[in-house]
Amino acid sequence: MQRETWQAPHQAQGLTFESICRRKTALLTIAQAALEDAWEFMDGRPCALLILDESACILSRCGDPQTVEQLAELGFRDGSYCAESIIGSCALSLATMPGQPTKTSGDQHFKQALHPWSFCSTPVFDNHGRLFGSISLCCLVEHECVSDLSLTLAIAREVGNSLLTDSLLAESNRHLNQMYGLLESMDDGVMAWNEQGVLQFINARAALLLHLDAQASQGKNIHDLLNLPMLLRRAIKHARGLNHVEVTFESQHQFVDAVITLKPIVEEQGNSFILLLHPVEQMRQLMTSQLGKVSHTFEQMSTDDPETRRLIHFGRQAARGSFPILLCGEEGVGKELLSQAIHNESERASGPYIAVNCQLYANSVLGQDFMGSAPTDDENGRLSRLELANGGTLFLEKIEYLAPELQSALLQVIKQGVLTRLDARRLIPVDVKVIATTTVDLANLVEQNRFSRQLYYALHSFEIVIPPLRARRSSIPSLIYTRLNSLKKTLFIQFEDRRRRAGATGGLFVAGQ
Repeated sequence: MQRETWQAPHQAQGLTFESICRRKTALLTIAQAALEDAWEFMDGRPCALLILDESACILSRCGDPQTVEQLAELGFRDGSYCAESIIGSCALSLATMPGQPTKTSGDQHFKQALHPWSFCSTPVFDNHGRLFGSISLCCLVEHECVSDLSLTLAIAREVGNSLLTDSLLAESNRHLNQMYGLLESMDDGVMAWNEQGVLQFINARAALLLHLDAQASQGKNIHDLLNLPMLLRRAIKHARGLNHVEVTFESQHQFVDAVITLKPIVEEQGNSFILLLHPVEQMRQLMTSQLGKVSHTFEQMSTDDPETRRLIHFGRQAARGSFPILLCGEEGVGKELLSQAIHNESERASGPYIAVNCQLYANSVLGQDFMGSAPTDDENGRLSRLELANGGTLFLEKIEYLAPELQSALLQVIKQGVLTRLDARRLIPVDVKVIATTTVDLANLVEQNRFSRQLYYALHSFEIVIPPLRARRSSIPSLIYTRLNSLKKTLFIQFEDRRRRAGATGGLFVAGQ
């Protein structure tokens, strides 16, 4: 390289330069605004301000038009690469190598063509500490100032800080978008409001549950949108959290049941709150799907005995209706198995099957468990057995033991399809098929005023009497066969059915493995 020979820098043009500028959009957007602001305060000083990328390619120029034109005559245009191998030692290229502010002036330049010039350049780093570009000030030597390098340093720091701020803001926005996407995809409703009660966020699920318009509701006071239950209002007043508490909202003149979790966020400038709404129906379905399934069907019942075939016939008739069913018979005749078969044959087979022994409710002390209770300031509400069976079958064993107060509640469910919890006034819709069993003559109890007459008439609408096993002995071998077949895998036994070879007096031979 000769000092006297000057060769114009290589220049990127057209699509190549456009691609470089697109890659450096963030740097150009911030740095151009900073350079224009700096130029306004320089009172027309004959100098030029340049933006370069990390490879010393000039991206943008501004400043005194005459100075800009003089630099262009040397080859310093938009897209020019100020490589040291071409232009020699110069601050434009040197600042990108050690990554430090650099000034070259006069004969400090290797090339004689640059001796009349002064260049100050300061690198710009991104938020990861990597070289992102540089800011340069160029002027003739007679116009240079001692503060030129400090000026480029100040501009470069401003640009670097703005890049960092924009990067952090973009990262924060990404996290917010992820959070909003997560909140919108949740099965639970989510609401958030500040100390003044102004609703700041509500996801689509919460808006659907509470019959609200998500967009129109934001910015409004939550007390204007909803009639909050007393338990929730008290928790908000004292900034106290709640965890899976059942409450009832009043929204748009409708009652909405929900299990809620309240999370207060206590801050010096005021408390804010996040509310999760867990849909009651989904929680009930999950509970009943795990606890309320039965497996016995009519196909598992023997058809050898005419009496059993009669039970299957009437049982299938009962399964097709929604009316209550009363199963009568002695202890151990298979009333619950018949009830399970009716449930699995009905259109409610996919719903819950809740079995209740009415001997446990011979008095109203345990009525809270049977009928449920409304939430109070100190206690959560409790789901009733009747609500757990909603959409399925409620099996009431030994109905004759049910307390009179609970008989009235059951009659209300059968007749009107609604339930009133203890210490509550609101009616809760309940859709259940009631199958009750008894071992006594209920009509006799009615005459003795020991059983509700109206409930008896409601249950008596479809009555199936199951005879004892002694009255249908021909079904005994089939029952034994069915039982052994179910135990074969668990007890590791083998058995041989000799009924067809031995006739009616034949039997089963069982041997262990």
